[in-house]
Amino acid sequence: MFQSLYSRLALVLLSVFLVMAVLFFWLFEQASVATQNEASQRLHLDLAKNIVKDLGITNHGKFDPDMIKEAFHQMMILGPTIELYVLDEKGNLVTYDAPEKKIKRRSINLKPITSFIEKSIDLPILGDDPRSTSKQKIFSAARVYAKNNESKNENTDGMGAFVGYLYIIIGGENFDSISTALELNKAWKISLLGIVSALLFLLLASLLLFYALTRPLRRLTKEIKAFESVGKPSGDYLIDGNKSDTGKGELNQLKRTFHQMEERIVAQLDRLNKQDEIRSEFLAYVSHDLRTPLAGMKAYLETLELKQDSMSLEERQTYLKKAINNGDRLEGMINELFELTRLESGQVDAKKEEFMIGDLLSDIYTSLEEKAKKKEVKLIVDCKEPDAQISADMAKIERVIQNLVENAIRYSKRGGEIVLCTERIDQNTHEIKIIDYGSGIAEHHLQYIFEPYYRVSDDNKLKHVGAGLGLAISQRLLLLHNSSLKVKSKLGEGTTFSFFLSK
Repeated sequence: MFQSLYSRLALVLLSVFLVMAVLFFWLFEQASVATQNEASQRLHLDLAKNIVKDLGITNHGKFDPDMIKEAFHQMMILGPTIELYVLDEKGNLVTYDAPEKKIKRRSINLKPITSFIEKSIDLPILGDDPRSTSKQKIFSAARVYAKNNESKNENTDGMGAFVGYLYIIIGGENFDSISTALELNKAWKISLLGIVSALLFLLLASLLLFYALTRPLRRLTKEIKAFESVGKPSGDYLIDGNKSDTGKGELNQLKRTFHQMEERIVAQLDRLNKQDEIRSEFLAYVSHDLRTPLAGMKAYLETLELKQDSMSLEERQTYLKKAINNGDRLEGMINELFELTRLESGQVDAKKEEFMIGDLLSDIYTSLEEKAKKKEVKLIVDCKEPDAQISADMAKIERVIQNLVENAIRYSKRGGEIVLCTERIDQNTHEIKIIDYGSGIAEHHLQYIFEPYYRVSDDNKLKHVGAGLGLAISQRLLLLHNSSLKVKSKLGEGTTFSFFLSK
């Protein structure tokens, strides 16, 4: 439960809305109470002052309990929701019209009373409730002065001595019981219904919005699961049905990124599968190719051992030469395997030096001219700037070019030609090309020819058996120089290999 993103978002949203609803109701109630208290206090702002003015409640500087009770009785008839208390100048209760058992507090804090009389702070002002040890309520208050002979008890200059306060609680216990009963009256119910409806609407709208936002993610998750189970793209691209969507939103970017990753994974899987096939073929080829010269060498040596007494010196030399040739061929194949292994494991470094490109091509021409003549192939060197300097490992670059030219000779027809040319690209870069007009390479083979152990198999392939490592070794030797082999070829028309070297 709550495992999906949408369910988690919905749970969080619901929790937030519940907290907001509780907080909103609390704030609404506090605001309502504060507004009601301020209105009631303003309505009774001069109540205590008027009572002190109109009713004589002191006699010669002393409180008259009978007179006060009579006054309280009359006021309670007019206003049954108020409670009247008389305080001395220190805030202690002097008299009141209430059952003794209901009085919980005998001393009242005078600071709110003073603020109310002097109007030093805004309403509503809450004061201590004598009938509770903790509650505070709105009130009306006025100072009480002793009478003199000329006037009644009035809060004006010329009055008698200050003797205490008249303290009136607005909304006493009767009011509390009534207001509690009316808390769910019609107006409150309407307000409550409106608030609940608004919150529910917002909640539903938010849930729908989250559903719409997470819908592409759910569809992407579905596609990922399908891809995981099948191991290849579904083809229809579930999200919006369009893998080429150009939207700039985060979800669209995520969708496009997944589709690109999906295609790369499939391409890499295809490549790995192809490499596995190539490796399997290589093992078959190598087992055959290594056995062939080994078997030939062994056969010649065994024949020489058995018939050496009856063979002429010339025949013995011929058999020895053939055994040596097979040994050289076997050694070459083994050396290629070791060389590729060392290149792939990073055990080979390029020892760069500056040399003239013309000298390099001249050496290669000299070493391969005889082989080209035997195949009746014309080898042409076209070096426009023989004195141009390049910086590279001369032996490794010579090995690369020699491999490419030997391949070109091998796959060229008699009477054909091979062009070895150079061209300046910029001040520091030269391009080297090896062009032949031989059998060419089919297009579907081009992406694999630089893989180790890959050998082209088609109708135009000559009867040459090799390990298939020459191009792979050449490519890795160029990578040591931050370069790489490029190939262009058309079946039956020839092939061009090229690479760049910098000064």
